[in-house]
Amino acid sequence: MSVFRSALLVGAVVCLPFLGSVGLWDPWETHYSEVGRQMLARADLVHPYWEHHYFFSKPPLVPWLSALGLFLSGAQPWGEQGTGPLPTHAEWFIRLPSALLMLIAAALFADTIARHTTRRIGLLTAVVWWTMPLVCFISRQVMTDGPFVSCVMLALACALRGELEAQPARWWAGAFSAVGVALLAKGLLGFLPFVLMPLAWLLLDGRQTWTRIRRLPWWGVPLTFSIGAPWYIAMGVFSERDDEGRRFLERFFGYDHLDRLVNGVHTTTPGGTFTYFLEQGAFALAPWVLLLPLALRFDERHRRITLTMGLTSLFTFALFSASATRFHHYVLPVLPGLAVLLAVAIDRLLTEGFSAHRPALLLGAVLQALVWKDLWQRPRHLLDLFTYNHDRPYPDAVLLTPPFKTVLICALILIGLALIHAFVRERADHFVRAVLVSSAVIALFLSWQHWPALGRHWTQRELLAPYFAQRQPGESVGAFLMNWKGETFYTRNEVVQLSARDPRGELAAFALRPGRAFLVVEHARIPMLRSALPPGQRLEVIAPDTMNKFALIRLED
Repeated sequence: MSVFRSALLVGAVVCLPFLGSVGLWDPWETHYSEVGRQMLARADLVHPYWEHHYFFSKPPLVPWLSALGLFLSGAQPWGEQGTGPLPTHAEWFIRLPSALLMLIAAALFADTIARHTTRRIGLLTAVVWWTMPLVCFISRQVMTDGPFVSCVMLALACALRGELEAQPARWWAGAFSAVGVALLAKGLLGFLPFVLMPLAWLLLDGRQTWTRIRRLPWWGVPLTFSIGAPWYIAMGVFSERDDEGRRFLERFFGYDHLDRLVNGVHTTTPGGTFTYFLEQGAFALAPWVLLLPLALRFDERHRRITLTMGLTSLFTFALFSASATRFHHYVLPVLPGLAVLLAVAIDRLLTEGFSAHRPALLLGAVLQALVWKDLWQRPRHLLDLFTYNHDRPYPDAVLLTPPFKTVLICALILIGLALIHAFVRERADHFVRAVLVSSAVIALFLSWQHWPALGRHWTQRELLAPYFAQRQPGESVGAFLMNWKGETFYTRNEVVQLSARDPRGELAAFALRPGRAFLVVEHARIPMLRSALPPGQRLEVIAPDTMNKFALIRLED
């Protein structure tokens, strides 16, 4: 089987099972998917729209992918708002386009690495990539970062293939096209491959860099802009404003690009030093921290690929560390390069034997113990990698069935025993097998069990199901002092937002509507809601154990 097909199979086993088993997670998945749903409902794929205003914060690729899934599933017709609950299979179709994009990108990336090095290194690249905890999670999420990194991987893979092929035009077409799509995934960061490849050539070839650049097809950059620029041009001449009164250029480039870099925007972890992403990178890698000291040692056998991938990781780490806006998942673009370096390190360990690398492995064992100690004490470090608001209550019951910490400690014990065995017997192959098996078990556990179990508490799909089952014509649902996006998406934008401006007055007006009224509210705010009710109104909590953050309330006279 080719490396491409093998890598595709590995990714599919990790990523696709249970992909639609839980609803979309608040707030990012539901936010972007609602923008995609509005594109279909309004029959307008150009101008993103959210609730009752235009939405200028993000490029259109992820909403387009979500809209594609919604349309194919039949959940949202073209040109109609639709009504009632979304079908239970909608999440599968919404997540599938982003997941398939990463599957194909990772497979081509691994296959390209194999062609530059060896088949074994290519296969190991795929295994390492798909067993990184952050990759297990992000590949299942409708977020901008997954498609963006997928496009970067495609661009790098195609560029590296263009260096090998006798007739490289099709690969350069792929590289420049991938950059164009990346612009639609993450804005100006989509130009990242245009920076990474020339820097790699400068490092590797010195004065020959300009010669390499001159050999690139003349139509490459126009191809990139023909894909990425039309949407920006259309939005640049668009005269409407968003909910804060900003036009597109001001909001997208001024606020969501410049201010994110310089001042920090909407981050839950402001400030900090470059060590912030060192820590998050360690959790994102988890089982592979053990081999990180070995991976950071230069390998002369595969000089070109290791320097290129090392530069990729170093540059992206520096870029995102310099940003004032910090989210844990911003470390994702660092991981493709590290996956290759780790694969090369494993290959070197198998080729050269154990004794030559004992100091690096001992250092890795110390770092691994520190990471696993933190995960044992605070398992939500893994959850925090891809969620918003890390003060949100954690569902401790998820750790009990099956015992989450037991799985982690068993994997750690297996790696520790393999390390001791390798020291005594000088068997690097046994050690590598143990690490690969432990990493695979952790990845499948996180993807197949832990992610769906946590998802129950981060989606409002099941929370709102009783509302749709019980409501009568004319009865509505409101959201009391919350804006977590899921209440908007799962009601097809029919929810009534009761804001903090006049909660008592808005609640009174809402409660006095004909028929019963339903409310979504945080558990902690139920006493406040009760005290704000008009005289004669009583509330009943429906399905209080559906999730640990919100409750569905029914108001009755």
